[in-house]
Amino acid sequence: MNTEIDGRLETDIAWVVDRAQPADAASKALADKVTRTVATRLESLITGKPQPQAASTVGAPAQSDESRMVEHAHAVIPWFQKNGNPSGLERPIYKQLSAFMLLVAQLLKCELAGRASNATGAGLQRLILPYEKVDTNPEGADDGTKIDVGLRSCPVNSPVEAQPDASYGRALAVVEAKGRSTKALWHQAYAQLFDYSHNVYYCQIDRRFIWGLACCGSEVRACIFSNYRAFASPAIDMTDKAGRSELVRLLVGWSLCDNDRLGYDDTIVWNSELQCYEISVPCADRPGESVPYYTDAFIIGAERLFSRHCRCFLATSTRPTAPVTEDNPLVPDCVIKDTWTFHDEQYNEPALDTGGNSAGSTSTGNSRDNSDGSRGDGNGEVADKLARVTIGGEAVFCWPPENFDLSSLTERSEIGILRKIDARLRHRVDLDGRYPRILDGGWVFQGSDTQRVLDSTRLILGDLDSAQQSRTPFCVHMRYAMTPIGEPLKYVCSIPELIVVLHDVMRCHAAIYDECRILHRDISDSNILIVRPKSGGVHGMLIDFDCAVDKSVTKRFTRPECSGSLPYMSVGNLERLPIPRTQLDDWES
Repeated sequence: MNTEIDGRLETDIAWVVDRAQPADAASKALADKVTRTVATRLESLITGKPQPQAASTVGAPAQSDESRMVEHAHAVIPWFQKNGNPSGLERPIYKQLSAFMLLVAQLLKCELAGRASNATGAGLQRLILPYEKVDTNPEGADDGTKIDVGLRSCPVNSPVEAQPDASYGRALAVVEAKGRSTKALWHQAYAQLFDYSHNVYYCQIDRRFIWGLACCGSEVRACIFSNYRAFASPAIDMTDKAGRSELVRLLVGWSLCDNDRLGYDDTIVWNSELQCYEISVPCADRPGESVPYYTDAFIIGAERLFSRHCRCFLATSTRPTAPVTEDNPLVPDCVIKDTWTFHDEQYNEPALDTGGNSAGSTSTGNSRDNSDGSRGDGNGEVADKLARVTIGGEAVFCWPPENFDLSSLTERSEIGILRKIDARLRHRVDLDGRYPRILDGGWVFQGSDTQRVLDSTRLILGDLDSAQQSRTPFCVHMRYAMTPIGEPLKYVCSIPELIVVLHDVMRCHAAIYDECRILHRDISDSNILIVRPKSGGVHGMLIDFDCAVDKSVTKRFTRPECSGSLPYMSVGNLERLPIPRTQLDDWES
């Protein structure tokens, strides 16, 4: 974890809080105005002195609201004092920070009562409230570790009070606190924040990126986590009026911005009528349109904090006729794969972890529940930490222009690879079902139909400066539906079945290379599945072509790229020998 902090975290980044602000002009103007008003009212409450009034959009709060705000203000005052925590213990900060969140939420609700998302879209979208339990192990944790404070996004009409039942599945952000502000304690706070926040990705299938807060003494830093890099704001000094105003600005931004600024995916929504998720998959036949798919089960979760955040869902494009229940289960006929791919055309010396989800693209296994009882990504303890790495020197990245051509990236992606394979091998009836076939798929766009924006690192982080771009991989969001559905090798019933499955996969691999000139480059047990057709019998399927390359295309790298699942890499691949990768490397795997 210390290595991840040193290699992944950039600190004192001035624009972090800006990324929490609403994107549209009307909401941004309202957020700026409300921030000034709430910050002024906050100062009045904690000092007991009237402050120069900013223009308010609503009248004075009700007496009950006023008394609650005074109560929260009294609870938070020690946090605003330079020597307010002489013991240096972190536990008092939990309650003080929670009281601050409640105070700001109460002020916001009073200030914007009746202005929940008006015709222009500007208005209060949600309340940011803390969980009631502090220093707690939330539901959905993969171990016994405890978070200090959790924050949740709640409907506007929610009562302003601490929320019960801490859960990673509903958390907006995790807060990690320390009693004093020292370099060592900041490092510990970041380490624990990194360690706990990955659970948010796993438990929330609609999360594109996440937020977090680190707090040491009376200083706070907001953190934003993208696929392969984290950025922390400068220290927000809560003993200073300007610092308090800055944390208010963050909370106001979170409360007024659209969901995509919080990291949520508008193309994955919970359908309360049908009691299942509805996922929009780009349509294969009609560019710019999408096809709704329905799912109530994910089989691969985004387990790691820094990865492609690959998720797989058992799904169907047939709309359920009634709510999905145990008695009326959803019957899947395909797998949706949701992942982030690299725009790597101009990379120099790739040196990236390419996954963290090495279980295959159409597997019915669960990424956290392995046959040995461990929790990982399908390959046990070794693969859990080391799966699918690309080894090399320090990476230097070059971002594409804002409106770059996606066609070349599509050709190199798994969608492009599988479409080429299918076009060349569809006549091979003997290979039917031995490789995945794309039903629908393409690049994911966020926003409304009238203003759709490609979901990428740029949409999440904005346009970074050239130095930050050179250290930050540029990723693009992709989603596709595939068939057939398979099972992991651990479900093989007999030695003869295993022989049949491996024979099918070896035959398929040879045909793909001989007739398509495509090299898989990631052969492992998790990328070989068992398929049991309804007609009976069993056959094997080779999946996960994320690392595959088209050998008929000009080589893109001056030195061989080392990629694949680490325990299965060939010697030449592991040693990064200066020789071309061939079929022999795959056979060795």
